[in-house]
Amino acid sequence: MKSDRPIQEFLAEAEDILETANQALMSLDDAKGGGRANPDTVNGLFRALHSFKGLAGMFGLKVLADLSHKLEFLLDEVRLGKVSLGQETLDALSDTLGLLGRLVQQTGKGLPLEDIAGALDRIDRILAAKSADAAGPTLLSQIAIDPAVLQVLTEYEEHRLTENVRERKNLFLVRVSFSFAAFESGIRTLTETLKNHGEIICTLPTASAGGDGIGFTIMLGTSATREVLAAATNLPNTSFEAVPRMDDSRMQDVRPEMTTLKTVSNTVRVDIHKLDSLMSSVGELHIIKSEIGRIALDLRGQQGFTGIAVTLTKAYKNLERRLNEIQEGILDVRMVPIGQIFTRLAQTVRKYAREAGKEIDLEIRGEETELDKLMVEDLADPLMHLIRNAIDHGIAKPDVRKLQGKPERGLVRLTAFPTGNHVVITVEDDGGGIDPLALLAKAREKGLVEDELDAERDRKEVLDLIFLPGFTTSETVTEISGRGVGMDVVKRNVSRLSGMIDIETETGVGTTFILTLPITLAIIKALIIEASGRRFAVPLGSVLEVMRVRPEQIETIETREVMAIRDETVPLLRLSDAFSLPQADRPETHFVVLVGLAERKLGLVVDRLRGQQEIVIKPLGSRLADTPGIAGATELGDKIVVLVLDVESLIEGTLKKTASRFQG
Repeated sequence: MKSDRPIQEFLAEAEDILETANQALMSLDDAKGGGRANPDTVNGLFRALHSFKGLAGMFGLKVLADLSHKLEFLLDEVRLGKVSLGQETLDALSDTLGLLGRLVQQTGKGLPLEDIAGALDRIDRILAAKSADAAGPTLLSQIAIDPAVLQVLTEYEEHRLTENVRERKNLFLVRVSFSFAAFESGIRTLTETLKNHGEIICTLPTASAGGDGIGFTIMLGTSATREVLAAATNLPNTSFEAVPRMDDSRMQDVRPEMTTLKTVSNTVRVDIHKLDSLMSSVGELHIIKSEIGRIALDLRGQQGFTGIAVTLTKAYKNLERRLNEIQEGILDVRMVPIGQIFTRLAQTVRKYAREAGKEIDLEIRGEETELDKLMVEDLADPLMHLIRNAIDHGIAKPDVRKLQGKPERGLVRLTAFPTGNHVVITVEDDGGGIDPLALLAKAREKGLVEDELDAERDRKEVLDLIFLPGFTTSETVTEISGRGVGMDVVKRNVSRLSGMIDIETETGVGTTFILTLPITLAIIKALIIEASGRRFAVPLGSVLEVMRVRPEQIETIETREVMAIRDETVPLLRLSDAFSLPQADRPETHFVVLVGLAERKLGLVVDRLRGQQEIVIKPLGSRLADTPGIAGATELGDKIVVLVLDVESLIEGTLKKTASRFQG
């Protein structure tokens, strides 16, 4: 690779192109049962591979350039109707695009590249089996069209004209003229309107009648009548000449357009780590802002709200407002639609379904929901595990589903939607569900659970057993109609994102995994608390309520401390006990910070509240990275470093009867 071009530049561009290609391929796969492929989509996929080939060549990446060139050639044959876009071709396209994606990742990490010989041979076999369409000339001879027009058509345009004739669409030559000043916007508006009613086969420039402008002849295939088209366009100097004989379909010629040195896009790619650095600086500025606020408060206490105290307070307020604007701007830049990984997961569903011999439809909802870019990437593997397990162990094969009275095609539904400062992602299947009784029996057999658990009374805790590392053997997942493989990894990765994962299941009906995550971890508001003389930060998005309580309000049930909050018994956790902190003199009254989501609640018993503050969570060192109950660390000012609590693991550790106590 050329040393004067940084690899990051290639990676950013390549990932965008492959994302576009995968979306186009998914659209083609979805539409395969509806007849012929949409030519616009085929062209979009062709252009993406053409761009990728040029990019790889520019950076001297021969292996990637060779493979994308072969894919481009295959798609060109598909565009021209010489290769059928059947399942074999779609599978080859899907697998080869996946290989290209892996090659990009290997290039970015400096790893050895996979061998592409098998992929090249597979495409060659498809090309060798092609048969040219001999019906084209015969079909074109059935329409009365000026031979001079046919002579200027490209091979692709002639193919599209043939397909329109084959599908017996109406063919029109739309003739229009514009002044030089208005032709650019005029032809664009006309083209967009015509594409809504059919397929633009070609656009040919001509001289205008008066010589003071420019004219165009547009060949259109459509199901609409002349009257409908005229009413839709409603432009002067426009005529619709019908080509005799029954005609065509729809689409647009997508030739490479004339280029200029001025780019069309206003997009600037920014390395996410640069945004991390900016966000870290904003976090530092928030600390400085807090110091200024404290100084202003001290001055007001000393001299009242006069003089320099007033000036400093105003400066503090202005700084706070501007910092919030900068923070919101950076967060907005970091946000990307979660559909970026949904598209990749769609390819995973198709691949694993084929390998498992199952017929599965993927339904995607809420792909426009936005999350922090880094969080989106970190979610890819957990979601892939959940989907793969749904296919492998949740959904049965077609013959079994038929006997169960279910449709032969299974369903995996991937949904995302925002709720406050969080995003909820669900992975749902209509498979066999998870049987809590079988799950509990297997856990007892493996010695992973205490005998006091009851499958009905402790249903949630029993279902959560599948997240235990020792519960992921192949024997487990073959005997239980549910999950196992990799679920401990899923749980750990979601927890690292300060998220929670829940399970809803009904035996014989299906299973839904529900992931609840903060929108971003870059910079968050936190409640600063104190226990046994140590300060901690609690992400404010997890705080439901804060209460001052007296010792007599806390009860003990079965060795556990609980508290009644509005007719609900909530378990309590003293941070001093959780982290084995030295016992200081406990105050007469405590504060209970109620944390959690939905029905999963926990009361953190603390000694003092220290107010709210924006924080930037920093990762812990490798030796402390997996400490239960701790998500990271942050600096509050005056070089004071405090630990950020992992609310999810604290709740899990307290609610599970099988969990051990936290170690400090």
